[in-house]
Amino acid sequence: MRVGMDASWPPFEFVDDDGQIVGLDVDLALAIGQRLGVEVELVNVGFDSLYDALYAGRFDAIISALPYDPLLLGDVAYSISYFNAGQVLVVRDDETGINETDDLSGKRVGVEWGSEGDVVGRRLQERVEGLSLQTYIAPQDVLRALKGGGVEAAIVDAVSAYQFIVAEGGVQVVGDPLTDELYVVAVRLDSPLLLRAINEALVEMREVGTLERIQAKWFR
Repeated sequence: MRVGMDASWPPFEFVDDDGQIVGLDVDLALAIGQRLGVEVELVNVGFDSLYDALYAGRFDAIISALPYDPLLLGDVAYSISYFNAGQVLVVRDDETGINETDDLSGKRVGVEWGSEGDVVGRRLQERVEGLSLQTYIAPQDVLRALKGGGVEAAIVDAVSAYQFIVAEGGVQVVGDPLTDELYVVAVRLDSPLLLRAINEALVEMREVGTLERIQAKWFR
């Protein structure tokens, strides 16, 4: 099974010091291949060219932190999701009073200016009394402000949150994702048997904890 990916987006796929492509998506592809009983060949392609390369037959599937896109359902087939990169609620490690958005009444919440988290925060202001927003330039700035006490909670995308937890710590994700940005596997429309096999593998990996272990490895 040939798998296309853009190896420039750690921790999902990147080239390590030994020149090997590694990452969460690589481990996922290998685990799927093991369940399908096939060898996996990785093909490194720029993200903007992944779909065209799939259509041209350069590989059989895309596994590359690829968001589900309903506008492309007439051109490509998507698997079930294996990772949700949507917006999440983040608080400090020692915070015990904020577990969901309803707990944000009277709280200062940090968001990245102009981001989806900013949009989510403004919607929350309409129903959560006393919630105030503090905007920052980048997700890392939001999370550092949270860690330092400048705000009491933050709304950022899941990837930024987990990367910050690995790199700097001091914060935690609480509750369910506030929005969905589902990462999926894409195959050509003429590959229904491959799609079914990938979906069956993903379901099994979720049930036995393989997906959770792979994610924990790269976001530890």
